[in-house]
Amino acid sequence: MLAMKVLLIGAHGRTGRPVARRLHQHGIPFRALLRKSAQKSEFAALGAEIVLGDLNNDFSHAFDDITHVIYAAGSAETEGVQEERAIDRDAVMRTADYAKRRRVRQLVVVSALLALHPEKSPFALRHYSRMKREADDYIAHRGVPYAILRPGPLSDEPAHGGIALAGERTLNLPPVSREDVAELAVRCVMRGVKDIKIGFVGGNEPIDHALDALFATDPLSPVLARHIQRS
Repeated sequence: MLAMKVLLIGAHGRTGRPVARRLHQHGIPFRALLRKSAQKSEFAALGAEIVLGDLNNDFSHAFDDITHVIYAAGSAETEGVQEERAIDRDAVMRTADYAKRRRVRQLVVVSALLALHPEKSPFALRHYSRMKREADDYIAHRGVPYAILRPGPLSDEPAHGGIALAGERTLNLPPVSREDVAELAVRCVMRGVKDIKIGFVGGNEPIDHALDALFATDPLSPVLARHIQRS
């Protein structure tokens, strides 16, 4: 069996960069998928392998010798519906296809809490939410072991060290730091979290404790709980 190696997609983004730092801190070998060679030095300093690729085209070459994938790319707020379709849906679907073909052990995708009910999203975010939801649904039925993370509103604040699990009835949606989203993504890789959707917002529950709340005594066997989103 191949030793663990993570492919980080969207490494240079606002969530991807903290994911890269945490992979390095936890000593997990990883490959950073970048669009531009000018971005290489930041990730080489973290010990990452570097591969160049464009999410709008074929990037399957990045999956060579990869065991786990973290998809942390996302469209920017001002880029419009074409970019939302390309990055928040189509590239995610291609990632799932490549992962299935290469038999990766786990695909972790950073989605959004709004994907739970896109039709209830603010109008300006409805298309974005629908693209996230369509990508989530595709992954869940593609046959790849997955963990779909659905954070609530994101902030660029320092890591708080905790989250709060969120579901359909959650009314209070405090922002969650991208740093904490990154830590949760890496913890899912380390713990082998599979076939689960996790909604969460900012909170005080330590991340490992929050994951414990979603699992039975066997840490690799997810169980139904009110915060696990199966839709």
